[in-house]
Amino acid sequence: MTATPEPLFTNEGRFDGAVDVLREIFRAEDDGYAVLEVRDGTGDDFIVTGTVAHLVPGERARLTGEWQHHDRYGPQLKADTALPLDPEDRAGQVAYLSTLRHIGPVRAEALCDLFGAEVMEKIAADPTGVFSSLPKLGRKQAEGAAESWYATRAVRDLHVELAPHGLAHLAARIHNRFGDQAMKTIREDPYSLIEIEGVGFVRADTIAMATDVPPESDRRAQAAAYYLLGEADRRGHTHLPVETLLTEIAKLVGNRPDPEVITRSPGLVEEDGRIYRLATRDREIRTASDLRERAEAEASLDHEPDHPEDESLTGEQWQAVSGAFADRVSIVTGGPGVGKTVCTRSIVSEAKSANLRIALCAPTGRAARRLTEATGHKAETVHRLLEWRPGSEPAFKPGHPLPVDLIVVDEASMINLHMADVLLGGIGHDTHIVLVGDADQLPPIGAGKPFADLIESGIVPVTRLTHIFRQAARSMITTAAHEVNLGQLPHLEPGEGQERDFYFVERQTPARCRDAVVEMVGERVKAGLGLDPIRDAQVLAPVYRGEAGIDELNRHLQERLNGKGRPALSERFRIGDRLIQTRNSRELGLMNGTICFLIEDDPDDETAVLETDDGETVIVPYDEAGDLKLAYAISVHKSQGCEIPVVVFVCSRSSSGMLTRPLIYTAITRARQMCVVVGDRPALESGVRRDESGRRHSSLPLRLTETL
Repeated sequence: MTATPEPLFTNEGRFDGAVDVLREIFRAEDDGYAVLEVRDGTGDDFIVTGTVAHLVPGERARLTGEWQHHDRYGPQLKADTALPLDPEDRAGQVAYLSTLRHIGPVRAEALCDLFGAEVMEKIAADPTGVFSSLPKLGRKQAEGAAESWYATRAVRDLHVELAPHGLAHLAARIHNRFGDQAMKTIREDPYSLIEIEGVGFVRADTIAMATDVPPESDRRAQAAAYYLLGEADRRGHTHLPVETLLTEIAKLVGNRPDPEVITRSPGLVEEDGRIYRLATRDREIRTASDLRERAEAEASLDHEPDHPEDESLTGEQWQAVSGAFADRVSIVTGGPGVGKTVCTRSIVSEAKSANLRIALCAPTGRAARRLTEATGHKAETVHRLLEWRPGSEPAFKPGHPLPVDLIVVDEASMINLHMADVLLGGIGHDTHIVLVGDADQLPPIGAGKPFADLIESGIVPVTRLTHIFRQAARSMITTAAHEVNLGQLPHLEPGEGQERDFYFVERQTPARCRDAVVEMVGERVKAGLGLDPIRDAQVLAPVYRGEAGIDELNRHLQERLNGKGRPALSERFRIGDRLIQTRNSRELGLMNGTICFLIEDDPDDETAVLETDDGETVIVPYDEAGDLKLAYAISVHKSQGCEIPVVVFVCSRSSSGMLTRPLIYTAITRARQMCVVVGDRPALESGVRRDESGRRHSSLPLRLTETL
């Protein structure tokens, strides 16, 4: 048996030696980062940080790295490499074997009793045979334990293979995707790794170049095309023009490929000079076909609302209410203060009076809760309504639709092509659909803009509410939003009869913007408005980096608002913090963009308790908390679908390149009681003039009208 290498130190403060992993303090699933407690060959315990999430308690590993000093926790090792080793002592072997399926601590002890110090070598030579030797362990269980053994060894081998390329932390994810073919895939078709979130083209290309793939190979160009179309999806495009894609490929790989090489790529499809990922093209076709069929069908509801005699609805609003029952699909759109909520409430009331089965939903929990409050009828998120957990198939789908007669979808401008496809698939064709939203807000996160495209197509009736009601017009927030939407700089002084609920605070530098935001939220929200600055105020910013970026704002706001909160979730956060989920989590049932508040933490059990913005309580294990971030400040995109009592929006010249009319308009319309814009006037003026609302490649309008 190989002797345990003793830890080695150099004058530069480096470490190179074997350690035993004692416990996991924190793991971030997205990038392989983890914090571990380990013990070296001299018996010293210390903390390791870095991309070491592939290591588990009970494992041994050969670590190299630099010593660093943490102000609060003392010396820590920042690991460069972490290569797994077999445990040599009995305790380590028991801990490792206990992680295998059907084994556990008792059987792990029994294995060590049976085979002694050579237990790991014996298992490696004949896993099924060794596990079958355990009393009361049946053949199927022994085979399951052997499969578990092979999986752990496969992941370990993958780690060794991937470590030189900086991808070791993705070994488990790659194994889950490719299984027994993972090593073969890496060596024979490394570009397939692009399918794994977190790899990207550059890293896959580095591995490919190391295996002598020619720079001018067709496979390399096709992989670049697939990757670039995935990035285009994330930017909102459903496709790219072929010429645009070829230009982007040339920038990425250094040469312009033959168009035919790209158009015959696996997983891609070309139509009339447009090139798509196949899955995206299929979603677009299904969505268009579904909407066309509904638009062409006669009404299926036998109910005609009576026009109210008290003139409680305007002509525009009455058109929206009657249209909900006259057409299979109808749209209600308009800015703040024009009565969209009144229309929705009236539609719900009419449906109830006709004893119809109704459902209300919205893309986010915040919007669904607001819809419930406005109508008195329970509203749910789209995912909850369809019983659709991230990464799995919804319960309500084609062939098993929702049992409702009419459905109202609020904040419909937030729905991307994927969500539209799934939502329509879960709604029966006899069900009437009313889409309510503001077409002038930012387009949705993800590919497509179905709400705007459907309006553009003209195939379904659209009610555009334009009349600003007197009560709404008293708010400067409402008038400021409409002025921005018209490309005008908002008035900064109240008009006659207006309440001053919109402010512009001039600050010339990013640092002064940041300090002003922190001071306003920290002092004035509670003192001036009597509101909770953590729960009732939201800072919005266009960018993450810089002195007035989201990251710095969160750091300063946390210190100001919750500096004395008890550390929680392995010291990452504090009890009372405002957090946001940044990726759909199937395990937790949390959607990307969900706002949460950290209310409890149990270090012994390694779990925390969150309260979501729609009132749910969620228990979060430490190792599933990697997608939670501070949310005192968030992006405007992440704020879509919510209304917040107080909004403070950063409009600094340092982020002027990101400021657009739809972004500013969306930020202002998030505020319910007070909106404060902090920044400099030239940046605000420039952003208001820049209208980039519709710059997405989408073929949905064409598909909606091509057969009509």
